Amino acid sequence: MNQQEESSIDAPQDRFTMEDRFELLVHSVVDYAIYMLDTDGYITSWNKGAQQIKGYSAHEVMGRHFSIFYTDEDRAAGAPAKALSVARAEGRFNGEAWRVRRDGSRFLALVAIDAVHNRQGNLIGFAKITRDITERRETVARLEESERRFRLFVEGVPDVAICMLDVCGRVRHWNAGARRLCGYDSEDIIGEPFATLFAESSRKAELVDKLLCEAAGAGIREVEHQGLRKDGSCFVAHTSLRALKDTGGELHGYAFIIRDLSERRATENELLATREQLLQSQKLDALGQLTGGVAHDFNNILQAITGGLEMASLRLARGESDKVQYHLDSAVQSVQRAMHLTRRLLAFARRQPLMPSCVDLNELVTSMADLLERTVGARIGVDIKPGPANLYVFCDASQLETVLLSLAINGRDAMPQGGLLSISTQLANSDTDGKDYARLVVSDNGSGMSRETMARAFEPFFTTKPQGQGTGLGLSMIDGFVRQSSGAIHMESTLGEGTRVEILLPACEPPSPVPAA
Repeated sequence: MNQQEESSIDAPQDRFTMEDRFELLVHSVVDYAIYMLDTDGYITSWNKGAQQIKGYSAHEVMGRHFSIFYTDEDRAAGAPAKALSVARAEGRFNGEAWRVRRDGSRFLALVAIDAVHNRQGNLIGFAKITRDITERRETVARLEESERRFRLFVEGVPDVAICMLDVCGRVRHWNAGARRLCGYDSEDIIGEPFATLFAESSRKAELVDKLLCEAAGAGIREVEHQGLRKDGSCFVAHTSLRALKDTGGELHGYAFIIRDLSERRATENELLATREQLLQSQKLDALGQLTGGVAHDFNNILQAITGGLEMASLRLARGESDKVQYHLDSAVQSVQRAMHLTRRLLAFARRQPLMPSCVDLNELVTSMADLLERTVGARIGVDIKPGPANLYVFCDASQLETVLLSLAINGRDAMPQGGLLSISTQLANSDTDGKDYARLVVSDNGSGMSRETMARAFEPFFTTKPQGQGTGLGLSMIDGFVRQSSGAIHMESTLGEGTRVEILLPACEPPSPVPAA
């Protein structure tokens, strides 16, 4: 390619001077209003950004004074002239103020006015740049308001310690609830590791490091531990640690929340102790109702033992040794009856935790026949109908005996003139979970209950018995035992016709026989 050809190619580009390219650049900018003023403030140029922001086309503003964009208040205060005066004296004016668009709406503008001089240093005009920062200011205002509300919220929670941690676990914010709970003022704790608030036992268990790692990975981690106050006292603390990440997943710190559970735990322990006392009270109440009949039974047993031994002595004295064994056997049988009754009473009154096992339901019910008959008295018949063999349930046998005895006492009290107490067992299947259950049904033909009474029958301390004759805990304790054993209880009653209580307990496989040695 020759030199002439090269010149012909470069010629079109040479037609664009530096001023032309600058003007193209200015006019292509749409986010900023960029225009020129003469020395008196009249508009001499207008770019697309100015048209977009202010709403005027070029032919509408060319030759007009730039003060048309100012508010009436600013024009009255002489703000346009002051801006040019500062730019003329100092070379530049920067400001932030409200401006007016063509349609009369206002916007917040970031303004820069630069004095423009020629090569001889003479002022030939001003370059004015305006940017609409209304949205940015509103965003900042919303963020500031959000932060203000957040601080008010955090500071307004006096019962919960809420603080912020940096990525290393150092305290960066401390609210009033934290001061009240932990005893530290902000200046004492800001910048300290949050491990300061954990008892020594938790720090030795490396709980603090695990919390940070697990919260950073899972997003949130909660734990219950021994908290430590500034004065050295400990408290039961529930800690929630939540990782604070941006939309890109970058970790910026943690929200750290502490609740004092000491009072709640003390209340729960007190309730458990009270419940245990009520359970014992209920057992003793039922046991007290048995004493009359039991004393009579024991008196009969003792008389049988005494009579048998006296007859044996008499036979020996007469030399009738061949007839002594009969009376001794009779006395031994009476002793065994007394031992059996005593074991039942001790099992019922014994204080022991729930110990579930696989229990032969039919054997348990039939073995209690004598005790139940003595409990309800001679006027009430006891009809026991055990279901199929190998009917095993998984529950606490001692507690189930207590349930059966308590229901028998309720049935007895509902039949003061006598009647029939029926007890039956059978295999049942649940429609909800498809599992096998054993059904224990206890019914009577006594006075029954109204709908209103039956609706409250399982409420603690609710009783229809006269004062001093019932605690109102029987059915409540039964309901608690059944639910704790993963079972269900249902009761039907008709006033004047009787009551039927149905208990479902989870069935289990009978234990394998122990192989002979």
